Amino acid sequence: MHIDAEEYGRIQELMPILCVDVVLTHQGKCLLLQRRNQPALGQWWFPGGRVLKNELIKDAAHRKVQMEVGLSADFKNIISVEETIFPKSETMKRAIHTVNVCCHMRADDLTRLTIDKDHNAYQWIGYDKAERLNLHKAVLRPLLIALTGKV
Repeated sequence: MHIDAEEYGRIQELMPILCVDVVLTHQGKCLLLQRRNQPALGQWWFPGGRVLKNELIKDAAHRKVQMEVGLSADFKNIISVEETIFPKSETMKRAIHTVNVCCHMRADDLTRLTIDKDHNAYQWIGYDKAERLNLHKAVLRPLLIALTGKV
């Protein structure tokens, strides 16, 4: 089902949007993408996005990993639920409120890794670098859970 931009804007004005964030790990590191769009323009974030009507969380996570970084990955578990609220700014038409189901997935074959047009760059980071990047708390907490196993 396709929702046109005007209708989706009305939905965003009225309610939070359900999203998946994919905490993709490989050899003790986690994949982050630099966002090219609002909200969180320029920030490092997980692959992910909204869950579609009648789409299971697990299926949405697989879809977003394939779409955003061209990879297949094994779904491990849901590690947290985070919430983001981005106030309206000069570069945003409206405030954005999301509920993010953070799914831990593991990638073994990175040969097809390519980022989509909505991201500028990617990096694999370990626990040691995570706290130095000034990450949003909705990224830092699930990343640390995935890399350390601790809440």
